[in-house]
Amino acid sequence: MEKTMLIEFTVANYRSFRDPVTLSMEPVARLRARDEEVNTANVAATAHGDVLRVAAVYGANASGKSNLIRAMGVLRDMVVNSAREGQAGDAVPVEPFRLDPTSVTEPTELEVVFLLGTKQVRYGVAATREKITREWLHVAEAGGEEQLGFEREGEGWRYGSAWEADPSLEKKTRTGALHLSVAAAFNHGFARELLPWFVRWRPRRAADDAKAMELTKRLLRNVVQRPILLALVQTMDPSIEDLVVEAEVLPAELSDAMDAMEPDVGGVARQVLQLMARRFAPIRTIHRANPDAPPVQFRLEDESEGTQRVIALAGDLLGALASGATVVIDEFDARLHTLLSLEIVRLFQSPETNPRNAQLIFATHDTNLLSRALFRRDQLWFVEKNRSTHATDLYSLAEIKLDDGKKVRNDASYEHDYLQGRYGAIPFFGNLQAILGSHLSGKGDDEEG
Repeated sequence: MEKTMLIEFTVANYRSFRDPVTLSMEPVARLRARDEEVNTANVAATAHGDVLRVAAVYGANASGKSNLIRAMGVLRDMVVNSAREGQAGDAVPVEPFRLDPTSVTEPTELEVVFLLGTKQVRYGVAATREKITREWLHVAEAGGEEQLGFEREGEGWRYGSAWEADPSLEKKTRTGALHLSVAAAFNHGFARELLPWFVRWRPRRAADDAKAMELTKRLLRNVVQRPILLALVQTMDPSIEDLVVEAEVLPAELSDAMDAMEPDVGGVARQVLQLMARRFAPIRTIHRANPDAPPVQFRLEDESEGTQRVIALAGDLLGALASGATVVIDEFDARLHTLLSLEIVRLFQSPETNPRNAQLIFATHDTNLLSRALFRRDQLWFVEKNRSTHATDLYSLAEIKLDDGKKVRNDASYEHDYLQGRYGAIPFFGNLQAILGSHLSGKGDDEEG
């Protein structure tokens, strides 16, 4: 199966990111010999060089971890959805850095580099809320130089050998839509090849568990994937004997609306409502007190929040492992035991359980994972806000220079040094007791009499 791995993602002028930052999944070559213990598990060989399977992003609350994942989701959703006619006139879903008056008027820039078989694709967008100001696509074959696909800037268009030009598609591309998305919608050959990569790229914010649950339901309905997904869930929660997706039933008001439609009209509306019914099909968990006891069925909402998160994540994790996709998870440690998080990471770092080289990128506060036995230094990333500009920076452990001017050694205690502030990206509380002490003690308040 051809490799479809993410190589790097760059964001600039989006929410807390003012200046360009890049999350790279390319190994730092000079680390190979010193990090040999974790190379085999963590590095996949491709036609364009080695690529990392897993990366972790650390940082204080409100430092920008979620914004990084949100930016990935914006680019992904724009490619998948921006050709829809229903979006005509809608604002482009970008948000510039607002604490700099210059940045507010400048476009957001998003770029992704990924593998598609023997091709390396670099695709990017610059956009304001009103329009796409620039869009570009470049492609390189293994061992070859990067070739221009297309570049769109304002009303101007340029094409290269990596893209079959179709002037009619220029006219169909609205100022707020992506040319790649429009070309795919009108069956442009190469665009149709690229689109599935974006569809399978899953940047999940913490608020997206409901979307993730829909993928879990879909896999539970699949005869081949169901036993694998169940085994994955049982590994994470052994008390679950089975998972059942109940019949698809619409809420009464939607069901009545569909019944009231004439058979020969509202065909599209009926299809939409039927698709919505799938979202209202609840998952039930099956437990058994002992092998001889009858099964007991529970509603998913009756399970612990940890079990609910496990079931929600299972679809994304298995979907990625089965297809070689890249899954990105915000708040990875939320409601998951640290040992469970560790086992999930190992699933992606094991060639046996990840033969298709799926990738896992996650944001977390779980410092127990900061281990040189688990990660190379170029797999550990940190976000930190500049105290004067309040803009987010992103850097890897392999890039850090310590106070003595030296790089971080591969035999360092990553967790201890991070918590001691040697790598930055930790909360700064100041003297919290002094700040709040007088207020909480009531000193200085006027007494009521």
